[in-house]
Amino acid sequence: MRADPRNADFVSRIEWDAVVTWVLCFGLVAYLGIEGGGYDPLVHGQVGIGVWWVLLIGVVVGALPRVGPSRLAMIALGMFAAFVAWTALSFIWTESAERTAAELARLLTYLGVFSLVLFVRAPREPQRLVSAVAAAIVLIALLALLSRLHPAWFPSADQTARFLVDSRERLSFPLNYWNALGALLAIGFPLLLQISAAAKTVAVRALAAAAIPALILAIFFTLSRASIVGAAVAVVAFIAVSDDRTPKLLTLALSGLGGGILIALATQRDAVRHGLTNSAAHDQGDELLLIALVVCGAVALIHAVVSKLIVDGRRPGWTVPSRNQSLLALGALLAALVVGAAAVDAPGRVSNAVDEFKGGGNAGTGTGRLNSFAGESRYELWTSAVDENRTAPLIGTGAGTFAYWWVRDAVGTEAVLDAHSLYLQTLGEVGIVGLLLLGGFLVVVIGGGTVATLRAGPGQRSQLAAALAGCVAFFLVAAVDWTWQVPVLPVTALLLASVLVMARGPSPTAERFFRRLPPRILLGAVGLAAVIAIAIPLASTSLVRSSEAEVRSRDLTAALADARSAQNVQPDAATPRLQQALVLEIQGDLAAAAVAARAATARESTNWRTWLVLSRIEAERGHVAAAVSAYRKARSLNPLSPLFER
Repeated sequence: MRADPRNADFVSRIEWDAVVTWVLCFGLVAYLGIEGGGYDPLVHGQVGIGVWWVLLIGVVVGALPRVGPSRLAMIALGMFAAFVAWTALSFIWTESAERTAAELARLLTYLGVFSLVLFVRAPREPQRLVSAVAAAIVLIALLALLSRLHPAWFPSADQTARFLVDSRERLSFPLNYWNALGALLAIGFPLLLQISAAAKTVAVRALAAAAIPALILAIFFTLSRASIVGAAVAVVAFIAVSDDRTPKLLTLALSGLGGGILIALATQRDAVRHGLTNSAAHDQGDELLLIALVVCGAVALIHAVVSKLIVDGRRPGWTVPSRNQSLLALGALLAALVVGAAAVDAPGRVSNAVDEFKGGGNAGTGTGRLNSFAGESRYELWTSAVDENRTAPLIGTGAGTFAYWWVRDAVGTEAVLDAHSLYLQTLGEVGIVGLLLLGGFLVVVIGGGTVATLRAGPGQRSQLAAALAGCVAFFLVAAVDWTWQVPVLPVTALLLASVLVMARGPSPTAERFFRRLPPRILLGAVGLAAVIAIAIPLASTSLVRSSEAEVRSRDLTAALADARSAQNVQPDAATPRLQQALVLEIQGDLAAAAVAARAATARESTNWRTWLVLSRIEAERGHVAAAVSAYRKARSLNPLSPLFER
């Protein structure tokens, strides 16, 4: 039998390098998003090891980089690598080697993703990469919406609500955090607007436009104020710096109308809006799903007709306004904004909003929270991070250690791990030097990306504008929330950042440099070191979790063995020794338990939990003085905790 020559011709026309880039970017965002945003160290650790192995092997054998990164890309990569190196250097002064190792592992994963996507660059990368990221975001948005409209299909969709009962009404699946989901959706809006206006086929343009109302409904269900603002800023930024704005504005108006209709109808269905799972919610979910399909289908159909006329057909003159007409429209818009601001007493409202934010109260529930400016303890968290920096302005207290500073700073009783601001937490943990390195990376990406976008030709400018707007959305939301710690978000932003820094095209000089043997050996060594740095905390965490599971199954011998193995893997970590203390306490070997607990306190002397466990064990041994001393130490490290109230 002979192969059909038409099939062979079809296969030969496929740009396989572009397919690889598309699958890589789509797969990274989709996998991390579906796996809880990649927040679990076991998830992002495995991704990081996989990425670095690909880099290591590809560089050593000379397959990577496929083309030389541009000068701007090399600067951005160097700035981010310097930030990671400074984080690693904080091992010297950190309060917790274990938490610093965990933070370093996460940053190495981000660095690996950024490096890999730069090194596997394919022709027409901006178009392919933007579409891949957009497709992954749409997939996650659809899963999120379906989990609200048909929760029975997703048994784990209420994972967050099980331990945060008040959060049930806020859509968080599959990232398990509403603000993170909202931030991811915010990144998606400019990408879909770009595809809806510039995709090759009418069908793809129509599908992209149809997805926007679904994203609008999903971000509404998150009730995430920062994400909604981030989405609005991203759309404005995209329209402002892209070219040929009229088709994009028409798409925005049409899809915005569709999203508004869905929100209006969703607010009339209380059971769905509040995230309930009763029979009423099931019926309302069926209704809203059908309505959403009809609305999105109508948007797709209308957009297909309009797009066919404007993009593929002979464009009417009004869709190509002159420069004077554009300036006149912009002036009218700005005048309307000024008049509107004066009419509603904008300065007074801003002042009241600042006071409300500083008050730290709760923003409330339901759609009412969208009208609130309550900071929900953010002002206290940010103030605490600034105070943390004052203890060591240049170097900070060590990467990942804000959680320990927060409780002993005696600002609030709420248990938190992060300062809810990437920039202020960086300032507190790795000091002014760390913040300058991170800020330098942002300047290169956003500043350099803006310049590259404005200089780009008509065929590329909108693609770069979409990537730029997506990055703006992420870095804006990261200023007011802990989205940096949810890997799917920084990974998505770094994929888009790679488009911006490679806008000027590949560098033959860089390509020749990386083809030489010494640079390949050096990069191979860096890759191997990164794999080891990620694997150590990954293995230790896995062993500790295994030990905890064995305790629950009453296999204490195996539990103790796994805890000791975790200690051998990560000798500077406190958690494996604390786990040993707990297992030994259950076994009744209190003397050995006390030794293990004291070793844990030696490795994290500012962690109040290790001192509290030591206090309890010493009390069980009858060592009253030692128990009281450890108890007082624990209380001094967490003075506002209800556990220490008399």
